[in-house]
Amino acid sequence: MDSSLEFSRQKEDLVRTVRSLQVASQNTLQKAVPLLSSQPGLGLLKLSHVQQLSQKTTQVCRDLEDVGNLLLFRKDELAQKMTVPGTGGSSSLQWCSDGSLYVCGDNGPYVHLLNSHGRPSQAFYCCDDGLFLPDGVTMTRFGTIAVTDIAEGVVRIYSPNSQPPWIKVGGNFKSPRGIAVDGSGRFLVAEYAAGSVQAFYVDRAYRVHGGKKVSGLRGPQQICATPEGGFAVSEECGDVKLFTSNLKPSGSLSEKYRHTFGNPAGICADPEGNILVADVQKRNVTLFPPTGSSICIVSKGLCKPEGITCSPFGLLYVADSGENCVKVYKYRARPYYSVTSPRRSGEASSPTAMS
Repeated sequence: MDSSLEFSRQKEDLVRTVRSLQVASQNTLQKAVPLLSSQPGLGLLKLSHVQQLSQKTTQVCRDLEDVGNLLLFRKDELAQKMTVPGTGGSSSLQWCSDGSLYVCGDNGPYVHLLNSHGRPSQAFYCCDDGLFLPDGVTMTRFGTIAVTDIAEGVVRIYSPNSQPPWIKVGGNFKSPRGIAVDGSGRFLVAEYAAGSVQAFYVDRAYRVHGGKKVSGLRGPQQICATPEGGFAVSEECGDVKLFTSNLKPSGSLSEKYRHTFGNPAGICADPEGNILVADVQKRNVTLFPPTGSSICIVSKGLCKPEGITCSPFGLLYVADSGENCVKVYKYRARPYYSVTSPRRSGEASSPTAMS
């Protein structure tokens, strides 16, 4: 459905709901008048009248949230297309605070660094005992990068002062794919074959401690930390599961938003708490706000969206492995300037934002 037609429909629904609420309020007020007199009893007011008003109020609040989200977010606004070196596809991204971008996937034994203008600036050669293909990439709290190697079943951290520069950490994993680091510096690794997520810390000596594990997932692919300290993980041909900071299940996006996924893959969260999911089968990207309904912010122009990441300046980066490129979208109407008050819009724009 065209976005303008969809927005018009939602406005019409909102007007109808407000009018229904007005009628229900007037009826309830009229029946509550006897309560204001000295006569005993509840007059003509019944519990069903109050419940009806409560339901109308709840619905109009939902509609207001949906309209507010439509004003906050843009749809299908492609700003830039970055070509990734190599001949294969790209499936994992990591945005950096200086506007640069790490890219890896099936485009060879490299992790490519693109500058804020989308041009290649550095390539990290993936070799220790032999060549390996990195599947997922993330940034550690020490400012270096870590990758997963699904073929060998290991996690590696890049250390430029070591020989070889890629150091294995955490022992063996069962088909590690997605990798992320949360706000406390804890590693989160999605094990595809095992259907689990391993969480652990790595110190400066590359020693692992505080390991914990979540099981019972169905083909976990990508994973991302959420602002409240938990994490979200996408399941192949399934769902996106949510977990708290202590690794307890807290529901799923399909249940919360009544959304049907095809093949959810790339996933990321912005400082506002919005969770964005790339669906390979449906070839789109959907945003799930903290309140309100989900919004499809990229509905066309994607071939095989596998990895995504976003910046706090309203930019969404999509690794389209079908075209071996990274597509950059403006997904927020106005960039916010404070992660402590994310719903307030600021005038400041990103130094890498494109007009």
